[in-house]
This record gives sequence, structure tokens and C-alpha cells, in this order.
Amino acid sequence: MADPAQRSWDWLLPPAVQTQDGGLKPRRDRATPPAQPSSAPLTPSSPSLPSSSAIPEPSPRVHPEANQQAVLQGQVLQYRLQRSRRRTIGFTIGAQGLVVSAPAWVNMAAIAQALEAKSGWILRKLHEAGQRQQAQHAARIRWEHGAEIGYLGRPLQLRLTGGETQPLRTRQVHREQAADGSQSLHLPLAPGASAAEVRACVQAWMLREARSWFTASLQRHAPLLGVQWTSLRLTSASTRWGSANTAGAIRLNWRLMQHAPEVIDYVVVHELSHLRYMDHSPRFWATVARVMPGWEAQRQVLRDRLLPPWE
Repeated sequence: MADPAQRSWDWLLPPAVQTQDGGLKPRRDRATPPAQPSSAPLTPSSPSLPSSSAIPEPSPRVHPEANQQAVLQGQVLQYRLQRSRRRTIGFTIGAQGLVVSAPAWVNMAAIAQALEAKSGWILRKLHEAGQRQQAQHAARIRWEHGAEIGYLGRPLQLRLTGGETQPLRTRQVHREQAADGSQSLHLPLAPGASAAEVRACVQAWMLREARSWFTASLQRHAPLLGVQWTSLRLTSASTRWGSANTAGAIRLNWRLMQHAPEVIDYVVVHELSHLRYMDHSPRFWATVARVMPGWEAQRQVLRDRLLPPWE
């Protein structure tokens, strides 16, 4: 499942594009977007952001590994150009900015022509990437007493109640739910604990919760799909919510625990369905829909709700 924050486009080269050594290479004379996949990528997006309290201006117009520069509609753009054995010029826009992939034989004039032709699309997607960065930075997690994190789609307040001066000292992590439905997570740390200590404590607890919750969901849904899974591994990949292989091994991102239970179940059903069909064909989606009608709404949540960086 690739990063939903990334957007890609292929530029098919014209019938006679001059190569860097002066030769000609035949190509089709049209520009066509890639076929839309039957499955939109389902992935988290958590780029590293500055620790400053000020919300930075969107900066994906300057790729951190930029090696080329272009001016599109009067705007300076620094992008990363990588050469490959592909047959088309490809544009990929993610949290870091624009990456252009081009065949080794295509000269810079052809690349500049392709950039200009798709300038509107590129600038629009870069602007959207900048907005996502701002939203994530604004929602960044404060690792301190009284702060909140997401847990099963709802806010969970962090309470550091392990100090010696606490009347009822917390000796192990535990979650409490008040009569009004609010939740708090009590940590065996003193109120003055460092952010790193708080983050490590919460993460260790979240990993335990994730393994228990995911295992229960797998056990519940596998019989409905008529499949058997062999192992579960928790991941922290920044580009995937989950994966499955033909041996029945399932990998799930533990940060799914910040999403609502029905979203978690969707990812579990998605991966278990791959044990029947290792593709995103119509029969795959029919299998998902048989167990989870209306799965499209849960996929949309994964695409729309960006989790803040875990830093």
C-alpha cells in the first residue's frame, strides 16, 4: 500500500525525442495520465517536521535532495531528478517535494518541456502537500502531562501520575474512562519527565495494545474469508498501513491504533483478502465487500485523516 500523500503522473515522450548524444529515440506522441488503480494507496504520512513551535511555511517546492531547478508559472521549483530504465518521464509528489524520473537517454530540454506541460498539476499538488505539512505540524503531539493523543479514534489524555508526591502513585500504565466517556492514560512517570521518556512509555503501551487488538480482529475476520494467517508483525513504516504475503504473514502498522475500530477492521480485512487474491482486481474488492460492505468510507478516512508525526 503506497503513500496516499504521493501523487504520480507519467509523461509519454513524443515520437522523436533527441537523446543526449544527438541520436533519436522513437516514442508515442501523446501525454496520458497513468491508469487509475482499483485500489487507492492506504498509507500513513508522517514526514519529519521542525520542532519549532511556529508553523512553518509549506516547503515542498524545495526538495531536500534537489539536484535540478525549474521555473513553472513564475515560481521557482527545486526538484530531484533521477535517471532510470523506464520508458516515460514520471512525476511523483510527496511530502518532500517533486521527484522526476526519466530515462537515461532523455535530455534536459525534453524534461523541461514535460514539466512545463504539467506545470498546473505539479503546482497544485505541491500546494496540497504543503497544506498537509502545515496540518500535521499544527497537530503535533506534546509529550507531557495533560496532552492528548488519538486512541481508537478518540482523544486520550496523558497523565503522569508516577511521582513520589502523588497521593495514589501509578505503578504501571493503565487506561481509565470517566463517566462522561473521556479517557486518560496514567503513566508511571513523574510530572517532570522528559518528552522522550513520555513518548517511549506511551509507545510501549500502544504496541502491546496493537498486538492484542490486531490479533483479535484477525481471528474474527479470517474465518469469514476462509483464509488462514500464520503470523503477525507490527511495523512503523511511514509508507504502509499493512501488507500480506502468500505464506500468510500479516504486517500491520501499530499506529492504526489511533484510528477508529472500524478503520482497523478494514485494513485487517484488506490484508486477509490478499491471502485469496494477491492483487487489487475486481474479485479482490468483491471479497472485501462481502465481509465489510461500505469499505469505501473507511478507506476514505485513511486518506483524509493524517496522523501527526510520532516525534
